[in-house]
Amino acid sequence: MFEKILLPLDGSELAEMALPYAIELGSRLASEVTLFHVCGPEHRQYQRMHKIYLDGLAETVERTIKGSQPESTEVKVTTRIEAGEPHENICSLVENSNIGLIIMTAAGTSGHRVAMLGSVADHVCRTVPIPTLLIRPSDAGRVDGKKRLINRILLPLDGSDLSKLAIPVAEELAARLRVPITLFQMARVVIPYADEMGYNLAVDYAKLSEDEEIRVRGEMVALEKELEEKGLTVTHTVTSGADAGHEIIEMGKKTGADLVVMSTHGRSGLGRWVLGSVAERILRHGELPLLLVHARADSIS
Repeated sequence: MFEKILLPLDGSELAEMALPYAIELGSRLASEVTLFHVCGPEHRQYQRMHKIYLDGLAETVERTIKGSQPESTEVKVTTRIEAGEPHENICSLVENSNIGLIIMTAAGTSGHRVAMLGSVADHVCRTVPIPTLLIRPSDAGRVDGKKRLINRILLPLDGSDLSKLAIPVAEELAARLRVPITLFQMARVVIPYADEMGYNLAVDYAKLSEDEEIRVRGEMVALEKELEEKGLTVTHTVTSGADAGHEIIEMGKKTGADLVVMSTHGRSGLGRWVLGSVAERILRHGELPLLLVHARADSIS
């Protein structure tokens, strides 16, 4: 799944903040790493300069990998430059080159808000059918002094089939990196609904919330056992709440996770999370890199 990693770069320091993650995953997964730059039509005359820039980065990446794991399998680092539109070229390359993972800087600062870098990261996340690891500028400070960047994975689920598409990705990543997984699911609190007739006093909303938490814990225990039987180190945690994004962010802090792996959306009937909006909140307000597994619209039965 992770044999080839694609790292889009635009020549900015912001984009280069994803380099440490490409170096670590390329090294620990023995993946081929491709540094990719797309020139707009107005910059074609600078392609030679862009090639010199990428070749220099490629040498640094190779040297860093060899220095960190001198006895590991040699990792191939390549460069590629194309003319066109970044998001279109990235998607085309993924489709035609057997890329298994994209790593890219996902957001820049705009006033007091965190915004996607133009439309490139947003378009790629919504289009490509492969996992995309999004690194934010605020993640750069977490890199310094850490021997390894990824030591625990947080895997949030909502009980839907679409959210479970992230499980095989987290499973393979944890197995190959030899790191534990923390499973997390929020049991949604059942909130009374008042219509013109007032609250339905015959309904025990506290009991409904309790039953939902029991059901969710049962799911997590079963999944934990299933993954442990595959040789993985797994724990699970369940909270009750109404704001999935907030609960995931807080759980990332409590568990000491270094990476969140989740589906871009997971919707199944009323009361389920809409993980597209949850993922966006985690990207804007969370503190961890986010590995998104795209649930294609045509996969919905």
